[in-house]
Amino acid sequence: MSSDSKAKLRTRHFSLFLLMSISLLIFNSAAAPFPSNPASQPGKKLLPLQQAGSSFSVEGHLVPRQYVSLSTSSSGQVVELYVQEGDWVETGDVLLRLGDQEQLLADLAAIELELISARRALDDLHLNAGLELALAKKSLAETQKVLAFAEDKVESLEEPTPQSDIDRAYANLNLAENRLQDINEDIQKTENKFANKNSMWWWFLDQRDFKLLLTNLDKSKAYAERRVIDAQQKYDDLLEPVDPVDLAMSETDLALAQANLAELEREIQALQDGPDADEVAMVEARIKAAEAALVATEIVLEELELIAPVAGKVIDLNVKAGEWAEANQPLIQLADTSQWIVETDDLTENDVPSVYPGQPVIVTPDALLDLELTGQVESISDLFVEKRGDVTYTARLLLNETDPRLRWGMSVLVTFEK
Repeated sequence: MSSDSKAKLRTRHFSLFLLMSISLLIFNSAAAPFPSNPASQPGKKLLPLQQAGSSFSVEGHLVPRQYVSLSTSSSGQVVELYVQEGDWVETGDVLLRLGDQEQLLADLAAIELELISARRALDDLHLNAGLELALAKKSLAETQKVLAFAEDKVESLEEPTPQSDIDRAYANLNLAENRLQDINEDIQKTENKFANKNSMWWWFLDQRDFKLLLTNLDKSKAYAERRVIDAQQKYDDLLEPVDPVDLAMSETDLALAQANLAELEREIQALQDGPDADEVAMVEARIKAAEAALVATEIVLEELELIAPVAGKVIDLNVKAGEWAEANQPLIQLADTSQWIVETDDLTENDVPSVYPGQPVIVTPDALLDLELTGQVESISDLFVEKRGDVTYTARLLLNETDPRLRWGMSVLVTFEK
């Protein structure tokens, strides 16, 4: 507080005290003659000055209701400056930007692409595991059929042919030979009849019908001959011993089918537990690395821009476009000057008991004696400070009104009303 302000405060306090003393003298003179010893009069008690209903005044200074000093968390060249002193900004407005944003944006796009690719790879692992499981089960069913056929073939080659099968094959061969013999006899008889032109058959049959009959008999003969050949082959195969080569090849087919079946069963067991754990771990590591890089790059990008955390007026600007900005050094100061607070630390221990939140006050700026502003007590500190030998407390007072001439730091006289 300046010496002039202190002199003004002392002058005001003295004038107020003198005026109150004169008023008390006049009141006491009009009420009764002044006694030589006031304490000797029964029922009479002198009250302290504040208990008599007087107000009192202290000095304070103006501060905005909300203000903040801003700095960047990283160093860099200011490539864009979007504000000037006196500008009003809203919460979230970009105030300035440091360099290298284009490269960081390119890096951010590459990281996002890698993150998408890694997540898609993880989804594909789970999807492919389901498809591979279905295909493996299908292959297992086919392999089981192949195995059953190979087992039957090896078993048939290794076991001796039952005599009943041989007898049945021999019987089938005899039937086929007998049938062929019967057809040959029919053909011979028919040809003989056809050759005898004097036979009475010609009285009833046409030559063309007769030739058609011979043709059908020839077809039956060919079919019967094929039956004989097949029956003979079947009978001969049953009589012949097992071919070692056939048995070895059949046993090889059986072993291969068994190996394929075992491999498919192991594959199905693994696929039922989901995709390969090592592959999943590798892809998840890619995802975590990309996510960490994404967060780090976004933080760096955010650090390149200085954002207004509150709405307010640019009170102080300590940087220009093109200059180098050091990290954590104040660059811009914002203040909401639409509402003012008076801070005073002149409340003594004798004053504080009569001050309470919501108490009305009158504020007069030292530089604007013609201006009186109303307000109320917003808060009173619980912590005391020793100031020039006195115990004092700090109070914050909220003004109900404002004036365009008010400035941050102005000294004011605060009068607390009863």
